[in-house]
Amino acid sequence: MDQPLLSFEALAKAALELPPQYVERRISNAVNGGEFAMDRLDDADAATVIRSINTSGNWVMLRFVEQLSAYSGLLDRLMDQIGPSISPSTGPGLTIRGFIFISSPGTLTPFHFDCEYNILFQIAGDKHFATYQPIPPWLPLDRHEAYYSAGNNMLPWNDAYEAEANIHQLRPGDALFIPYASPHWVKAGAEPSISLSITWQSAWSQSVGAAMQINPLLRRCGFPTGDLPAWPKAPKWRSLGCRVARKAGLL
Repeated sequence: MDQPLLSFEALAKAALELPPQYVERRISNAVNGGEFAMDRLDDADAATVIRSINTSGNWVMLRFVEQLSAYSGLLDRLMDQIGPSISPSTGPGLTIRGFIFISSPGTLTPFHFDCEYNILFQIAGDKHFATYQPIPPWLPLDRHEAYYSAGNNMLPWNDAYEAEANIHQLRPGDALFIPYASPHWVKAGAEPSISLSITWQSAWSQSVGAAMQINPLLRRCGFPTGDLPAWPKAPKWRSLGCRVARKAGLL
């Protein structure tokens, strides 16, 4: 993707334009199963870190870049192109969000899951992107449910998982679709990396999220929670129950 908005310099400027709470700087030497910690070792701003990403030893994420009009337009154009392809697999896209990742060489993004659909575009550098099915043992049900109360999407790691990964080798110009809640870890190559993720929800994923949120309450009350249905079948009753529980202040 030859796009001036996604150059290192343009992203350094975007980091200064975004509200600070949407610019994250993390360590590059995380490990699977460990903490993906924020890096606050010095006072360098994110723009400086991005400009020196080859040697800074950092991973920088720009969250919700659609807040900036130029990037909002970029996301709109991309969704116009990919929308007809994704709808048969996910339903119409809702709540479109944009994330840009700028990674130092060798950065590991530890094992985790995201409760959205995602298409990742590799812009610069290369990555090994390892994916797993969104089922146990890789995605334990309790972790999936807990995400909707605590917001923690990191996952426990077992060294045996490495051999079970589906490894995608991404180079500039490649794109990868990551299904809803698919566990994954990502390793940047020998050069600085830039990736753009477009994420979205669907009516189905929102209903699954509602089911995951109400499951613990149903279990405490002695009611069955049922299995997680495969798309396009939705957990309609649990989704409805979640809305009722929210209104009643039970969630």
